[in-house]
Amino acid sequence: MKLGKLKKSWQFDRIYKEGGKYYNDFFVLYILPNNIQEIRLGLTVTKKVGISVQRNRIKRLIREVLRTLSGISTGNDLVIVARKTAVDMEYSQAYKALIELLHRARVLKHN
Repeated sequence: MKLGKLKKSWQFDRIYKEGGKYYNDFFVLYILPNNIQEIRLGLTVTKKVGISVQRNRIKRLIREVLRTLSGISTGNDLVIVARKTAVDMEYSQAYKALIELLHRARVLKHN
């Protein structure tokens, strides 16, 4: 599945303001329907989470989990914010945490 990217701060702000919010111990998921048949993803990992190596590792983990999921409904903008507890997480933990959030947001068709 190909993921588009959210890059502009106004896109993030709009999703934070108008979108739905779901969270667990590791991540906060903001979701807002868009008018295109594409999934656009924005990632936020602040300096509070850790040094750049740790932040980039978390972003790679999130992208890899979402790349392997095939049942995400198109037509949504997703912003995933990593929490400080996500620093030392393994792939399996990230997978379970993101699946849980996507199910609660009702955008995951199966898995």
